[in-house]
Amino acid sequence: MANQEEMIENNNEVGVAEELNYDGSNTTSSLQRNIKLILIGLGVVVVAITAIIFYNKSKETKEQEASVALSRVMVFIESGDNDKAFNGDPQKLVRGTPIVGLKTIVDEYGGTRNGEVAAVYAGNALLAKKKYAEAEEYFSKGLGSESKEVTVASNAGLAVCKESKNEYSGAAEQYEKAASMSNQPSVIGKYKLYAAMNYEKANNKEKSEKLYREIIQGESAEFVAEAKSGLTRLGMIIE
Repeated sequence: MANQEEMIENNNEVGVAEELNYDGSNTTSSLQRNIKLILIGLGVVVVAITAIIFYNKSKETKEQEASVALSRVMVFIESGDNDKAFNGDPQKLVRGTPIVGLKTIVDEYGGTRNGEVAAVYAGNALLAKKKYAEAEEYFSKGLGSESKEVTVASNAGLAVCKESKNEYSGAAEQYEKAASMSNQPSVIGKYKLYAAMNYEKANNKEKSEKLYREIIQGESAEFVAEAKSGLTRLGMIIE
């Protein structure tokens, strides 16, 4: 790659700050991004979940191609242009090639790790457009990923979809799965809180109380106040 950041040659040409070459010459082994999930039902909450865009020069061509496509569409993801992120933009070119959208990346490279990451981003883009049924389909594609970040994000995304349909017990279960797969105390506490609140809505006081108490006794103090408020709503004694 001649320059780390490509020059914008004309109004239809988009530069990519850190693009992966097909020949594996890029110096970056992995590219980390935030996946923002719009959580509906308990109020609009934006949660950042780290996902890794995998790249390894020993991977097959499909993995490399998916990585290139995903790095290019990040310009739309990061700007919040969900339509173009999902569908791509044939008018925007990088090295003479149109930027394809997340839908195309998932369709063509769904069996790759980068394809799984793209599926989570696609689900998020659809959540922003309140297309919950379609979003659920994409989040489901990441459940079997080898990446913890992808599986955590996928379960959280599915929880949002279920919550949008007032399926509170199902949403709570998905949030619990997301919490159980994370090794970050703040993420664990966050999703346990969402699970507890959904169990509360489902009138499952036993599970709700259990989770609120786990949050209070957990490693992160970030959501302790909310957990205590939850116990108060349930009429429980706060020890």
